[in-house]
Amino acid sequence: MEPRQARKPTRGEHGQAAVEFALVLPVLLLITLVVCQVALTFNCYLVVTSASREGARRGAETNDTDAARKASMSAAGGLPGTGPEVEVSFPEGRAKGSPVVVTVTYRMPLLLPGLERLISRPSFKRSTTMALERGSQ
Repeated sequence: MEPRQARKPTRGEHGQAAVEFALVLPVLLLITLVVCQVALTFNCYLVVTSASREGARRGAETNDTDAARKASMSAAGGLPGTGPEVEVSFPEGRAKGSPVVVTVTYRMPLLLPGLERLISRPSFKRSTTMALERGSQ
């Protein structure tokens, strides 16, 4: 049996692979962009949740609004774009056992800046409530 020889492309087959690649490339790039945006969104959600918990924990330990805000901002340091808004409140006063509520709000940037005209930027708002471990002094 003789080995088969590669056949020469006919006149209409030149450049077929380049055309197929040009048709598939935009779809592959779009899928890659969507996967990256979803991963970034999930990461930002986790960081905002963690920042809320961190601020509430510090607020419960110290009974100090500024310390709670700084702890939240420090925990949210890895977020892209502008930083989050942090709100610290003591709805029932500052006595021992009263709740401290820390709310972190963040608007996440999109990977493609021009895309903001078509869809709105994702926004996260997470609140954490913990009991004060010590009363006000």
